Amino acid sequence: MAVFRLFSILGVVVGVGYYFASLAAALRFARRAATPPGPLPKIAPRVALLKPLHGLSDSLAANLMSFFEVAYPRTDHFFAVSSYEDTAAEVPAALRARYPFANTTLVVGEEPNCANRKIAKVIRMAERAEKAEIMVMSDADISVDRDYLHRIVSELGSDESIGVVTCAYRARPSRSLASRFEALFVNTDFTPQVMLSAELEPMRHALGATIALKRKALESFGGFHAVKDLLADDFYLGRFAADRGWKVRLSDALVTLTFEEKSFGAVWSRQLRWARTVRCVRPVSIATIFCHATFWALMTMLAYGVNWWTGGVLAAVLAIRIGVAATIIRRVLKMPELTRDVWMVPLKDLAATIIWAASLAGNEVIWAGERFRIQRDGTMRVVSRKDPPAGPAVQTSHRTV
Repeated sequence: MAVFRLFSILGVVVGVGYYFASLAAALRFARRAATPPGPLPKIAPRVALLKPLHGLSDSLAANLMSFFEVAYPRTDHFFAVSSYEDTAAEVPAALRARYPFANTTLVVGEEPNCANRKIAKVIRMAERAEKAEIMVMSDADISVDRDYLHRIVSELGSDESIGVVTCAYRARPSRSLASRFEALFVNTDFTPQVMLSAELEPMRHALGATIALKRKALESFGGFHAVKDLLADDFYLGRFAADRGWKVRLSDALVTLTFEEKSFGAVWSRQLRWARTVRCVRPVSIATIFCHATFWALMTMLAYGVNWWTGGVLAAVLAIRIGVAATIIRRVLKMPELTRDVWMVPLKDLAATIIWAASLAGNEVIWAGERFRIQRDGTMRVVSRKDPPAGPAVQTSHRTV
């Protein structure tokens, strides 16, 4: 009992300290993000925007349009689907009429023998981006601001040793309660943690919301084929570049992830996949339980009994937690309308603790409706897979020079 009491108090102290440290890091990030992007070279490097698609969502068209509208002079847009049966292919095809002068390519088909089907599409797109000096890969549920490419390209060019620039992200939910609840995992946990981590240690990984790679950095470790069987492809793209001596930088650009989940079952599945992925690539992450001050405040009440001072500890922790979350959402992420949901943060914290515990009890994840088993080396093995219809890979394109 004495050890349990000690750990409960230690958890509260460490957790509250983490809240304030993450707030300070987030506010410093916001100040940097408010500055104009750096200058571009006289001849801006050619950029290939690689966008693997899977399934049609309500926000897909708006997300893709934000990439067409970036203020950058030399871009090639690549989209890829597994087959023509994927209705996501309709969106880039429809956007051609809206952006007739954009260089766009739709790739249909996947690289064979890839456990990671997202990377199987990325490899096919990268093969067609032979003129690009910079590859920028991002997920389909991401939208960006107009200065997005200007900022990350100028950051890549600010130091010859920088090979990778990656972006933190904020989450914008739909109207469903489940999506609003899940957005809190990103806005009050993950993103502040990324900002704090980038200040405490050199970055040696990347984030899937945006991975911008110089071609030389990508080729130094074998290109996208190097991550074709890895679940955490984003993490390892940064890690492999760092292992070859390239620097990885967290951009001052913040991109937006759209959540559209309508059920809490879908929220559980994705958050459990993310938690098991993090546990796999960074085993030390199991210690993040000490950042869960809400949980430890309840454990303090259990250890010492319900009385005036344990109740005061819980009330103080909840007030600090909600206040820090609201400040980050409003001042750093610039989404004041979402402060209406901060009352759910303590419930989300307890859910995060449960997901953390569940992530330790298995090594299987569900991704895009398919089940995979994570191996000790970070690779994944298919347990159950939906195979795309057989047929040759086809490239359709529309180019204007």
